Amino acid sequence: MVSIEQDCGIHAQLAIVHGTENLQSAKLLDPTRFVFAKYLPTSETTRYNVKLLLEEIHCLKEEGYHLAKMWFGPRWRDYVENASDSFRVDDSRLEPVFQALEDQKIPLLIHVGDPDTYFENQYSDTKKYGTKDENLAQLKNIISRYPALQFQLAHMGSQPEIHRLPNLGQWLDNYPNIVLDTASSRWMARELSRNPETSREFIVKYSDRILFGTDVSSNREPEYFAGRYNAQRILYETDVRDAPLPFEDPDTKSSGGTFINGLDLPISVLKKIYWKNAIRIYNASQSIGPMENL
Repeated sequence: MVSIEQDCGIHAQLAIVHGTENLQSAKLLDPTRFVFAKYLPTSETTRYNVKLLLEEIHCLKEEGYHLAKMWFGPRWRDYVENASDSFRVDDSRLEPVFQALEDQKIPLLIHVGDPDTYFENQYSDTKKYGTKDENLAQLKNIISRYPALQFQLAHMGSQPEIHRLPNLGQWLDNYPNIVLDTASSRWMARELSRNPETSREFIVKYSDRILFGTDVSSNREPEYFAGRYNAQRILYETDVRDAPLPFEDPDTKSSGGTFINGLDLPISVLKKIYWKNAIRIYNASQSIGPMENL
């Protein structure tokens, strides 16, 4: 992953790691490259194990992390045993957790919801998974309760779909404590390409609040990793039409595949999304090096 990123000109990144052993390994790989997010276990959060979560938060900075990560893709219910059937991320029992993050000025990277396509194909059991709007309402409740807590909303707040951009814009207008990331290259390419004019207008308007991300994992081939970076560069930097996604999108495999329509973003906007916003928010300028001056 790092080798491919170096080829793409990426000098620093936010890394989500599980456990201090993995954090130390990453530091040995490159001591200046990473801004680390500590993963707060979904299994314990959905069981309302507040005591353990507060212990994790209390030692977070001392262990070398910069922010916390929470994941609540609805399919967590397929993985976690003995979790509460009525779990809600905005449940009052979790208030001490979010309050601790706010009090200690620890930013929170949070994933709530998933693509519309998942709710159509995988989450049809709404009694189990809830609707997407219900999931997003819980996230909005948390954001509104903790105005001093910096939220990074993964996957453009799970709302890159064209019909959801107006709602996402209202969130950005009403809550100055949130920023978005573009993690999940195929999700961004698929949805933002549906109406490039609308997508371009949105990204330009909120260009101070968006961070570049790809959402990679370790179980794929190098070509897949490179394809995720190339897909978003095509999306943001070009004006091409109907360019095939450089890797397979399972959500559109049966309907002909995903094709990219470029947004042709201004250079000033690209600089913000690619690195300037990250430097401002996470103070990573010492890792960015010469890119500061571009």
